Amino acid sequence: MMKKRQRFIGGLLIIVGLILGGAWQFQRVNRGVTTKPVVEQIVQPHQWSGSRKAQFKMLTATQRTVTDGKEVTLHLLMQSIKPANYGFHANNLNMIENMWLNIPYSISNQSRGMQHPNGRYYTEKEWRQPSVKDVTLRFLVIPNSYRQRQQSARFSFLVPERSDQFVKYSVRLNLDHDGSVLA
Repeated sequence: MMKKRQRFIGGLLIIVGLILGGAWQFQRVNRGVTTKPVVEQIVQPHQWSGSRKAQFKMLTATQRTVTDGKEVTLHLLMQSIKPANYGFHANNLNMIENMWLNIPYSISNQSRGMQHPNGRYYTEKEWRQPSVKDVTLRFLVIPNSYRQRQQSARFSFLVPERSDQFVKYSVRLNLDHDGSVLA
C-alpha cells in the first residue's frame, strides 16, 4: 500500500516538474519577441494600399449565386515591387499564396488563381514584371461557411514585411446579397 502511494506521489511530482519546466522554457524562448507576428490594417477600396514590397487597389467586388454557393469576384490593380517570402518560400513572387477571402471564425478561401480580366491566368514571367497588373480573383463560398460568420467577410493580402512580421491588408466585404459587395 505504501509503495503504491509513493509511486503516485512520485509520478505526480514528475508531471508537476514537466509542467513547470515547459512553462519556464516557453518564457525563455519568447522573451525576445516584442512585435506581433501579424498586424492587420483595414484598408478602403479604390485607394492604393500596401507596402514597399507590394501594393494593390480594390476596384470592384461582386457576388453571384452559383450551384455550389456564392462566387465572389474581385477586380483589382496590383504591383509587386520586390520579391518577398510569399507562402513562406524565399524570394517567391507568387502573391496569390497570401491572398484569401476570409470569413472570420468560419473559413478562409484561397482564389483559384490570379487571372487577367479576360480569364487567362497570369504566368510566372508576368508575375516577375514590376508593372501594375489588372487582376481578377474568384472565390467560391459555400452557404454554411458564411452563415457561421461572426464578423463581416474580408479580402486579405498577407505581406511579409520582415522575417518576423507580416502585415495583413484587408478590405471588408458584405456578402449578404448578390451584386456589389464592397462594404
